[in-house]
Amino acid sequence: MTQEITVGVKTELDKYTVLALVVSLVLYPLLYSLDFFSEFIFPLVAEGWPCSAFGDLPRLGWWSFWLGNFVYHWVPFLFVWFCLYKNKEAWSSIGVSLAWYVERKYWFIGVLGMLVLAAFVLPNIYYADDLPRSSQSIYFAAVSTNERLFMIVMALTTGITEEVLFRGFAFTRLKRVIDNPWFILPITLVSFLLIHGQPDNLGRSLYYIVGGCAFGIPFILMKMKRLEFLIVTHFFINVSLVLVP
Repeated sequence: MTQEITVGVKTELDKYTVLALVVSLVLYPLLYSLDFFSEFIFPLVAEGWPCSAFGDLPRLGWWSFWLGNFVYHWVPFLFVWFCLYKNKEAWSSIGVSLAWYVERKYWFIGVLGMLVLAAFVLPNIYYADDLPRSSQSIYFAAVSTNERLFMIVMALTTGITEEVLFRGFAFTRLKRVIDNPWFILPITLVSFLLIHGQPDNLGRSLYYIVGGCAFGIPFILMKMKRLEFLIVTHFFINVSLVLVP
């Protein structure tokens, strides 16, 4: 008998991969769904710090919510980056091509430029000089220019980190121990649901389960490649919060 060896492709889970999977698929979703950050971290911080630099004191809760989300997204992402770095694995190993973005950089720069312009123009169109205390569309949407600019950052954050964590890294690494990717999908759906809050509402839970399927199933059908398409789609969905009143 001969043993086939795939050069440069790992077929088992090393300690760095296990750590990144546990952080991204277990610890991060659990801590977020239990509201750990706002319950235990923010009360220890001097009141007003998240928004005093922006001059939006009445919107302290908004800044607290989104700055907490910013931290929650990038910390597990750093574990994935560290795993790839230690294992000398390329980003292409999780299905994303950085060159794809470079080739289309002018399109992305143009889109970002229009979004930044919208962030400056829309508050005046919607509210003139009388900014409301909350969005007229949904409670966590942006109101001021500073908030809309930060929402662009958050849309990039969620698009990149969530697709890397719950699609690219999760599927490609779990497939080393679970051969059928369709069995991996439910695992990622549970984690994806929990990072959007406590599953205490059936309608909202179904919304995120369907959303997880809408991203996870195409990734499976694309043979766990072309993650960049999902990142861009995710970004455009979330960046719509920049445009609403």
